[in-house]
Amino acid sequence: MDIRSLKSLMEINALQTLGAVQTYAQSDTVSTVFNEMITELMDPDSMTESMSSQSQAFLNQSLNYSGIAPVFVPNDVSSQTSGFTSDGDWADLINQAAQKFNVPAKLIHSVIQQESSFNPQAVSQAGAAGLMQLMPGTAKFLGVEDRFDPGQNVMGGAKYLRQMLDQFDDRVDLALAAYNAGPGNVKKYGGIPPFQETQNYVKKVLSNFQG
Repeated sequence: MDIRSLKSLMEINALQTLGAVQTYAQSDTVSTVFNEMITELMDPDSMTESMSSQSQAFLNQSLNYSGIAPVFVPNDVSSQTSGFTSDGDWADLINQAAQKFNVPAKLIHSVIQQESSFNPQAVSQAGAAGLMQLMPGTAKFLGVEDRFDPGQNVMGGAKYLRQMLDQFDDRVDLALAAYNAGPGNVKKYGGIPPFQETQNYVKKVLSNFQG
């Protein structure tokens, strides 16, 4: 196993812990494969140019999305990266994303307000970036090449919201919980996970959305 393969798996393992990438793999499978690859790395005799079949299959499944809607970035918004400071500046972009992915514009607006306060250059301590605070693995998963490009970020974030709404029968509260903590945690706990951060997140976004 080469260093590049290990780096990819480590990123996915970290993202699943943070709830930032959609996956149906169970946590014990993640740990088993991750530990296997660490062992391979520590054993010079096992170093190969490719990952084991189990590890490769897990990596492919972790980043697989079977949906039919690719990220769409209109030409007139794809390169807007500066000069915007308030929610009103993003109305056209939000409306385009809402129409493209059939997500309420006010929901996208509320998520952006909570995630970044409409700052396209915002970066969290965990490494999430842009208006809708996409993690690197989430951005790759969604087809977003530049997280700081408002057009790509909002289109990618709206696409992810649509996926979460589809998974949880259009339950906005559960979709928001999944956006924050990952769909795996929502399924694990049968609802909004008992994480204070996630519960506060859902409450604040819903308050803005329904207000």
